[in-house]
Amino acid sequence: MSEVSAKNERSLSEVLSEVLKPADFHKLEKIIQYIEKNGKITPKEAESVSGRSTATVRRYLKILVETGYVEAEGSTNNSVYRVNI
Repeated sequence: MSEVSAKNERSLSEVLSEVLKPADFHKLEKIIQYIEKNGKITPKEAESVSGRSTATVRRYLKILVETGYVEAEGSTNNSVYRVNI
């Protein structure tokens, strides 16, 4: 099995649990699970899922984008975050 296909068979949670610090993964876990289930998340959905403020959610989503496994599409107020694996 090639490394690329092995990568595609792993869930976002599995990959990010190895990439992120345990404390960060724990903070982001509800958002990560939502993205896995729905394929995408908006900042408003992330606020609802995590119960965190707009500023905190913005920070959390930035952390996910910086891993390279999640990408942002759209403008700041209309962003959608999708899995990039």
